[in-house]
Amino acid sequence: MLETIRKRLTLLFSGTFLLLLILILIGVYFTTARLLDQTELNQLKSVSNRDLFERIEHGEDRVIRDPIYFQLFNPDGTERYTRLPDDLPKEPVRKFLDSNKVTEKIFSDGQHFLLYQRTSPEGSTLLLKDISATEDTLERLIAMLAGITVLSTLVLMGVSYVLAGRSVLPVQQAFDRQRRFTSDASHELRTPLTILYSGIELLETEPLSAEGKTILHDLKSETASMQYLVSDLLLLAREGHPGPMSLLDMSTLVTQTADRFRHTLADRTLHLDVAADLFIKGDRNQLIRLVTIFLENAAAYSDADIEVQLQHTSSDIRLSIADHGIGIPKENHDKVFERFFRGDHARHGTGTGLGLAIARSIADAHEAVILLDSTPDEGTRFTIVFPIP
Repeated sequence: MLETIRKRLTLLFSGTFLLLLILILIGVYFTTARLLDQTELNQLKSVSNRDLFERIEHGEDRVIRDPIYFQLFNPDGTERYTRLPDDLPKEPVRKFLDSNKVTEKIFSDGQHFLLYQRTSPEGSTLLLKDISATEDTLERLIAMLAGITVLSTLVLMGVSYVLAGRSVLPVQQAFDRQRRFTSDASHELRTPLTILYSGIELLETEPLSAEGKTILHDLKSETASMQYLVSDLLLLAREGHPGPMSLLDMSTLVTQTADRFRHTLADRTLHLDVAADLFIKGDRNQLIRLVTIFLENAAAYSDADIEVQLQHTSSDIRLSIADHGIGIPKENHDKVFERFFRGDHARHGTGTGLGLAIARSIADAHEAVILLDSTPDEGTRFTIVFPIP
């Protein structure tokens, strides 16, 4: 459980740090791109004086060097002087001149160009600059920032895992203390309860009045319930930690457990549909306890027949136990797996509220998942999904 919390904290920490890093890197990229674009545009604006182009028109063409190109127009829109690349497509340039835009970027034949136009009473001027080197710089910047992101992700995951471990350490210590206390208390309670139960059985052999026998029977029942509760608390203290795992015939285990449980049912039928030769890896005693918990739940909260199925799919083995009883409201579907939660079931006066918590603990230890499908007043179906070994 705590390892799950640690993993979630790791994802939370690393996700938060990574999000901040990505936002910073995005800001760096767009700021750099804006500065480079503004530098290129300022260079075009600095040479947009029409008198300068008048000198170029008369042969003084060393004033502006490539890769800046230009085109001059008279006030009536006719072309006066041009020096544009021969392979430059004319359609994007024409659309730009017809628009009200001041600047625009175009891409042609592997080259990037920045267009800038300026209008004056003497006519209009079109400036065009090859900014391929700038765009290549931005592409390399993107690659570098992507590399930084990947490397930072790995570093952040490691750092976050360490930080998450330190964060859950006090929780781990408190949890260990609680588990030791529960385990020690359960062990200490088992001995006096066993002595008490044995004493009650001994008293049953003595001659007693009818009222005495009734009281003794009630004491024996309550003592048995306490023994059962102590065993459940001890199992929960161990967090469903299984004993030695081995390959088990789940088909035989479910069939035998259901057959033993069938004798406790009165005026009801337990329908069994178990596929043969289904094997899983697990602890036999805990898996029997798991099946018994769901059978007891079905019997306690339903007066109708109980259905047990064990089937396999291409990816897992599924144990399904269904009843046709009072059902569980949707808002309680997650709560029923909490310790001591009973909800509306409390009105039946049975159980301690630990059964499903123990079942989930055992399922987690076997890497299984419990699915719940229930409708109030119609019934409940629990499906335990086991991985194929």
